[in-house]
Amino acid sequence: MANPNRRGQVGSEVSTGMQGSSYTPFTQTSFAAPHGLRLQHTINAGTTSVTIPAGINWVYVIMAGGGGSGGGGGSNGGNGGSVAWGWTLAQNTCIVGAGVTTANTRGNYTRYGHIIATGGGSGTSGSGAGDTNYYGISGGATGGGIGANAGSGTSGSSGGNGISGGGGNTTGNGGSGLVGGGGGGVSSGTGGAGGNGLGIDGTVYTGGTTTGTGGGGGAGIAGNGSSGTLGGKTGGLGGGGGGGGGGIGGAGILYIFY
Repeated sequence: MANPNRRGQVGSEVSTGMQGSSYTPFTQTSFAAPHGLRLQHTINAGTTSVTIPAGINWVYVIMAGGGGSGGGGGSNGGNGGSVAWGWTLAQNTCIVGAGVTTANTRGNYTRYGHIIATGGGSGTSGSGAGDTNYYGISGGATGGGIGANAGSGTSGSSGGNGISGGGGNTTGNGGSGLVGGGGGGVSSGTGGAGGNGLGIDGTVYTGGTTTGTGGGGGAGIAGNGSSGTLGGKTGGLGGGGGGGGGGIGGAGILYIFY
């Protein structure tokens, strides 16, 4: 007997691509703009409820956790918030990570249904290994290691690149990915720039630059990192890491498709 859940099986819901309350979510799970679905809700921090129409039992979500804030003085920028996506049962409640407001603080998580995106690690120098992400992909090691959530830089190096970039150390730049890490801050001289990010529609968001001691903010999945001179700069909307020198991590974001 043929397996009715096999991808491409003739006559199955998967092969026909039909949508509705009984749609089987085993296909069309690409990251951006899932085929045949429309973006119905963009939810920012502070909103905890969402109205899903009757008859919609499954939804597709893309989310980012909040970015970590940068360390004080010459320590690292914050790591970018984690990104997660996939199908989940429709619910009327959600959690979207708010931006952190103090230095050396991990970002807040975002959750909808059973999918969760953790916040980025703080910019405390020497403790910036990246987290394992929702799918079990390993994070990068301290020292700019590449991973799902990349590791922070050390000894003046840049943060690693990954799905979410790591924070740079001192003059090091933040790593890039879907979400960027914050640039490193310095006690004197010029800090590093924030890493770049990428929106769900293909828009490239840029990390903040700096002409002073504070590191530039990392770009989020939905906004540019801020630029400036003194003090660490704020990460972009959608998980951008805060710049070294106490920059605030960007708030998370949640997209819901059906």
